[in-house]
Amino acid sequence: FMFIKPMLGTIALIVFFGVGIDVIRRLFFLRRRSLAGKHVLITGGSAGIGKELARALLHKQARVTLLARTEAKLKEAADELRSACEKVGISAPAVSYVCANISDQAALDAAVSQATATHGEIDVLICNAGSATPGLYLDMPVETYAKQMDVNYLGTLRCIKAVTPGMVKRRDGQIIIVASACACVSFLGYSSYAPTKFALRGLADALRNELVGFGISVHIAYPPDTDTPGFALENMSKPPETLAMVPVDAYPAHKVAECILAYAEAGFYHLFSPDLLQNWLVSASAGISPRAYPFMESLLLPLASLVESLAVVWFDYHGRKMAKRYTANETGTSSLPAETKKAK
Repeated sequence: FMFIKPMLGTIALIVFFGVGIDVIRRLFFLRRRSLAGKHVLITGGSAGIGKELARALLHKQARVTLLARTEAKLKEAADELRSACEKVGISAPAVSYVCANISDQAALDAAVSQATATHGEIDVLICNAGSATPGLYLDMPVETYAKQMDVNYLGTLRCIKAVTPGMVKRRDGQIIIVASACACVSFLGYSSYAPTKFALRGLADALRNELVGFGISVHIAYPPDTDTPGFALENMSKPPETLAMVPVDAYPAHKVAECILAYAEAGFYHLFSPDLLQNWLVSASAGISPRAYPFMESLLLPLASLVESLAVVWFDYHGRKMAKRYTANETGTSSLPAETKKAK
């Protein structure tokens, strides 16, 4: 026992210096990027998180361009944002919109040109557009998987392709990829959706490394369940086991948007959300990518492994329940859930 005291003292000293190094790195070495006055293009900007991102950015005096497919919804969102800004004393908020389908590269290129003509070169791209089709793998055709990948992954890639030439030329820019909690954890009901978000994580890691020399910073966000019209529709079509596996509560869209912007301005690569447990899991799956607090995160990794192991037991319990329900069905099949959208 005579060695316990010195050992505890040594551990405390290591933790103290480790945390100190993390804090110093955070305060002095991360590149901070103010969004004030920047031209920000937001895909999927007509509703949900996209619209709340726009609202928060307008409060920062940014110039905002919304991009989505449906012009009527874009106009409604832009008018709502202007009115809300004027009510709090922000005169002549710089918000406009462009209409394009993220599955059409030519339309996206034209939309970027239109946005540039209105507000100048695009400083920040926020890739927020996407769709979710919850359902059982056993029920869904391959075409559903292909459509999800085309919208969520290739749609994001097309948007980035449309803006990066200008950013590379100027040696400056910021790209925020809005993925999902499903970019680091997947389970029953999300076999068509989660792989597209895992793909976004891989894309973000590669682009962060490739574009760093051009002065372009890349970030990835992991929104938890968020109270949006799309999420409400999504819940209506989820398998019952999926609904039972995770809490039904959802975070307000404005809280999620505020977190994304705050951590992006602070220079973080992984943009944390209001969900602390999820942030912990994101840190545990960071791999070879920039960590916010490397030393502190390393201390928590063993406990994260325990939590993840317990989650596997919980998920598999519901997986077995689903198998029994599926087998008991007379036809051996269940109806394919309707597709839901974040923003049309």
